[in-house]
Amino acid sequence: MDLLCQTCGADPRDGLRRNIALGDVAEGTCPHCGRPLTVPFGRALLSDGDPAVEYEFEDWEAEDRAAATEAFTAKVVPFRWEPGLIMAVAAHREADADAILDELEEAADTDEGALPEALDEWGEGEDAFEALGDLYDAADRLFHMPTGTTAANDLREAGATVRESPPPYGFNPVLWKTAGELATQLETLLTDGSNDDIRAGAEALRDVLAEHI
Repeated sequence: MDLLCQTCGADPRDGLRRNIALGDVAEGTCPHCGRPLTVPFGRALLSDGDPAVEYEFEDWEAEDRAAATEAFTAKVVPFRWEPGLIMAVAAHREADADAILDELEEAADTDEGALPEALDEWGEGEDAFEALGDLYDAADRLFHMPTGTTAANDLREAGATVRESPPPYGFNPVLWKTAGELATQLETLLTDGSNDDIRAGAEALRDVLAEHI
């Protein structure tokens, strides 16, 4: 299990289905999804002896598996990747896992079909997407300086925009919702958490957004 990418579940030594690798093992990133190979600090982990249910992701692309990991992390569902693109999830959170996967599959079906009609007026989607960039920037600053007041205020403002806005046209709605949920968790940590807690929450939010802004 230690050799697996902890974001997409792939063995980084395996061959790729694409011609161009997204990451480099020598640099600590996964060739399949481009994310860091290490487990993000603060993720809810499933211990070896804990009761678990297993989900097979053999037919999922690396980016879709990464989206699943991000959604499970946002919901604080304990899990681990196992060989064969299998995700083991804490048995007591099976209902939550089913709901997350149903939402991901529904979003995938929408993306594969006709593009949904844009619900926002011209410019609103652009403003919402800009808020996502502001959210990443605030999380990055809080990771380096957890006590930063300006960064905290920027996080709250951008988080409110993301939570109150529909996803921009063509943007993955599950990822959009995940970003809002992680922002909410980080905002809570700014009041109730330690500096290490804030760094962990900021890192989780930053990592989710890094590939999409």
